[in-house]
Amino acid sequence: MEGIALGIDVGTSGVRMVALDEQGRILGTASRKLPGTLSAGGRRTQSPEDWWKAVVGCAQRLGTEVDLAATKAVAVDGTSGTLLAIDGEGRALGQARMYDDADTGDLPSALARLAPPESAAHGPTSAAARALQLTATAGVSKVVHQADWILLRLGLDRVLTDENNALKTGYDPVSRTWPDWLGEFGLDRSLLPEVVPAGTRIGCISAGAAQELGLPPSVTLVAGTTDGCAGFLASGAREIGDAATSLGSTLVLKVLGDRPVSSPPHGVYSHRIGDRWLIGGASNCGGRTLLSHFTAEELAALEARMDASRPTGLDYYPLPSAGERFPTADAALQPKLTPRPTDDAVFLQGMLEALAKVEADGYAKLLELGGPRLKSVRHLGGGARSATWMKLRSAALPAPCSPALDEEAAAGTARLAWSGIGVTPPTEGSVRKVEGLSGLTGFETLLVDQFGTLHDGTKAYPGAAEALAGFRARGGKVVVVSNSAKPGEDNAARLRSMGFGGEHLDAVVTSGDVARRMLGDGSLGEGFAGRSAHLSGRPGELYGLGSLGLNWTNPEAADFVIIAASREPLGSWQDQVEELLPALRKGAPFLVINPDVEMLTPAGVRPSAGAIGRELERRGAKVTYLGKPGRDIFRLALIKAGVRASRRVLVVGDSPEHDMAGAAAAGLAGMLVRTGILTGAAEREVVRRLPAGEWLLSESLRV
Repeated sequence: MEGIALGIDVGTSGVRMVALDEQGRILGTASRKLPGTLSAGGRRTQSPEDWWKAVVGCAQRLGTEVDLAATKAVAVDGTSGTLLAIDGEGRALGQARMYDDADTGDLPSALARLAPPESAAHGPTSAAARALQLTATAGVSKVVHQADWILLRLGLDRVLTDENNALKTGYDPVSRTWPDWLGEFGLDRSLLPEVVPAGTRIGCISAGAAQELGLPPSVTLVAGTTDGCAGFLASGAREIGDAATSLGSTLVLKVLGDRPVSSPPHGVYSHRIGDRWLIGGASNCGGRTLLSHFTAEELAALEARMDASRPTGLDYYPLPSAGERFPTADAALQPKLTPRPTDDAVFLQGMLEALAKVEADGYAKLLELGGPRLKSVRHLGGGARSATWMKLRSAALPAPCSPALDEEAAAGTARLAWSGIGVTPPTEGSVRKVEGLSGLTGFETLLVDQFGTLHDGTKAYPGAAEALAGFRARGGKVVVVSNSAKPGEDNAARLRSMGFGGEHLDAVVTSGDVARRMLGDGSLGEGFAGRSAHLSGRPGELYGLGSLGLNWTNPEAADFVIIAASREPLGSWQDQVEELLPALRKGAPFLVINPDVEMLTPAGVRPSAGAIGRELERRGAKVTYLGKPGRDIFRLALIKAGVRASRRVLVVGDSPEHDMAGAAAAGLAGMLVRTGILTGAAEREVVRRLPAGEWLLSESLRV
């Protein structure tokens, strides 16, 4: 089944919507901010109508970049424990009570006596306590969760919730019932929603909601989940033993198991996802501690000075204040961050080493409590940007580590929506081998890479020109899409010299073209609005940027820096990095207008401009990249071709990270060729580098 599923993530500060195709590719995202939460004492409230307005706004924005007529299913996630009272028509009766609303009086004490220790309903912000209070609302028919109410607005004809949102309201996921103790607590269970497993097909969108959101009337509604569970599903974890770690203000660990695990002293409990269990625990250690000692800018700057291969020998326990819950349950445990070295980089590395140990001990504790043995660990949150942290984790954990597939909770919810209609989007890349273009049907446009796909920098690859001419003769369009800092017309002239003329190509679009447009119209923002710039590239080249009226100057005096090309193999890319350090030290932003990390040269594969950008980023620079895999260059190419984004457009190239990742982001099909930088690469390595989904694989671009 081809099409898209929509995931709607209703958070505290905003709503996000993601369109995900059946291959697991995010085709578009949209977001809308919510008005701030109202606070009065311990009470925290929001307007449900504001949620719905934001959902509608997201759909309208998403519809400008994605064909929403292809939508097959929708699911919603919400903040765990946010509740509201509704009448018999599903209308909200007043404000919603937020997940962190602690205006519950003595009710948590009563819960402590009645609810079993393993229940997730305990605590000063108990959802069960708020639910009891809401049952006293005049005219109440049901008390529902945030995601439940959005489903009602989408047209669900009965009041339902999912097992994950119900958990903190007192639901028992083992017996799959609202337990008897809720009645003893005074909560009328008839006022609570019917509960179904997350991912259950539950209905169809109403005609009114479909029209308001711009969706087809056949869209299936699927039971969603909580925002935390959705984030785990987005990570790509799907097998027993797959885990995800999130380094935010705290360190949150989750692993997929085949049985529930609960430990109230450690704050460990389990969400049910079908017949599997998402087991989680959270340490008080985390980003809050790091940010109490360093700013975000200082953390980025210190990254280059740490060396994960040389342990500091420091024995830290990086709590922000006294008290720990997991993996050690000790309310009196004190932070340990002494002795502090004089070198801040050593101090930071010592804290990261300690966090890696807390993570490893945490997964060991979950195993001890009855959880599964680790199979893999994905990482969510800002910590994934630290290469040192990732290396330390890899050394400490007994399973391979990798960044999350996606970090958007809405992407996990979209995956859940697909599962509700029997589709399981892949979480890894795969290939289907083809023999060039001759056997392919259904494609109307080719977006073709240049270097490494059409030619090797000096001459055309055998059969490439014939393949393009044959495709155009059959009525297709061909646009060359290149991460070249030079203008498209310069590249077109070079291609003509290699035998690619008007019978082969309709247009040439480069990352340099995108840069000139965006620098000219100011769409890159204030960071690139200055008039003094430094251009880093080959000596004597202006890359078509002369018409912008910029004042070219040295790195020390520049408002911003443009990195157009690596000087390899004639010069050293590391020398270019060193030349640009004065601009980094003054805080100037960097714009990379050829984001390729590798390039094919007469001397072989060498680092390209993207490698310079990445090294500067590792040292703390603020770097913006224009070109593949970004969407802007594909948008311009589609405009040149006169077509909309669809799977009838085939991206052809030799880079999994730029050509195929760009195709995935733009919602296009892709064919990888084993020329250029992939010459001699093992197929297993090629597949490992691909984004999720199925991709065509050909030895070269040929008929």
